[in-house]
Amino acid sequence: MKRLALFICLLTIGMESIAQSRPWFVGVQPGITKEKFYMENEFDMNVIPIVVQTPLTKRFDLRQVTLVNYHFGEQNRFSDIGINVIAPYTFRTKENILDRTYGFYLGPMIGVSRNNLNMHNTLNLAGELGYMFEASKRFTLSLGVQYGRTYFDYDRSPGVWREHLALTKINLGFWVGD
Repeated sequence: MKRLALFICLLTIGMESIAQSRPWFVGVQPGITKEKFYMENEFDMNVIPIVVQTPLTKRFDLRQVTLVNYHFGEQNRFSDIGINVIAPYTFRTKENILDRTYGFYLGPMIGVSRNNLNMHNTLNLAGELGYMFEASKRFTLSLGVQYGRTYFDYDRSPGVWREHLALTKINLGFWVGD
């Protein structure tokens, strides 16, 4: 957990240095994962779903989401720890890079994590299509779906590729720094 806390601090400092005087979105992305191979009542919940996003250009942003899953089922304990990085491309061109991002977006997503419950590393490669609502003051939300592939690199057996489908990626948060 100490490593995770250090990682989150470095992530936030890194995003802040990128943002400098630019606006940045800070929020949460609550999430529940139910893999096809889980038993009926098993699922994972992201208990530290921190989202940080900032504009890089008039159309591209950079978003990072922490992943700290707690597994509920036969064994109740932390499972996955990792990060997802998305580069949303907004269809609407902003007049100024310092403007807050909103509108429809499409972007690549890469995620890396370690699952200590099932003993594997995970690599997610997907695309995310979504919509970020225009903030009336500072609060906003975005809704997205992801589709792609996930590679499970098992410690004691051969790796396997599986389908990655996330139907409800919801980000709730505030624009700060502008």
